[in-house]
Amino acid sequence: MEVQPTVLIADDEPQMVGIIAYALQTAGFQVIMAYDGLQALHQVEERHPDLVILDVAMPGIDGFEVCRRVRSETTIPVLLLTVKDEQADVIKGLELGADDYMTKPFSTHELVLRVQAILRRTRIRQVPVVESGPLRIDFERHLATLHDLPVELTPIEYRLLACLAANAGRALTWQALLKEVWHLDIWQGSKDMVKVQIHRLRQKLEPDPAEPSFIRTVRGVGYCFKGGEANDHLAAL
Repeated sequence: MEVQPTVLIADDEPQMVGIIAYALQTAGFQVIMAYDGLQALHQVEERHPDLVILDVAMPGIDGFEVCRRVRSETTIPVLLLTVKDEQADVIKGLELGADDYMTKPFSTHELVLRVQAILRRTRIRQVPVVESGPLRIDFERHLATLHDLPVELTPIEYRLLACLAANAGRALTWQALLKEVWHLDIWQGSKDMVKVQIHRLRQKLEPDPAEPSFIRTVRGVGYCFKGGEANDHLAAL
């Protein structure tokens, strides 16, 4: 019998935990429940769930801090819940490594679909490591190394690099990167958000950022990680 994915739900409102748990269990998931940040961290360490759902506004250790600790120590995907519909909160959560977010009140049906989508994206990466010359991206360890030395990347920088590397040889548009890495649509984000992070990645990875060899620009399309066939339209930003 196939083992069903386990989801940890952490929220200081027992009724909300119960509602989410019922929806997930009905959809075939196993559920772990926690009612504050400390309990959530303990359950992550002891039970190693497949995904964590975190309420941002928990007392004591809030969801942002739990997310930061989970993503700094594991590759477990995180979905944040918030009562605020503010861009700053969304960006903060995603920069800390969250995979998605939902604003209360929300549809439990939509939540289940998002959980399924996150887990599906997580499992798509069948190749644990991608290499390009001296650059190595280890998906299982959530680590990038250059000449065998770890590269210090922010969560957003790593997510952007991992997304490009997982699609090595394919040109990805800035809209696609905005949606996949930031989980934002074009009316929520901008091309400049992507360009700034690409610039920062190149500063950390490229021997000559002005003539990039790992992350190339495809004129009129977007960006491509070196790994596929040469493209005559590739050029530096």
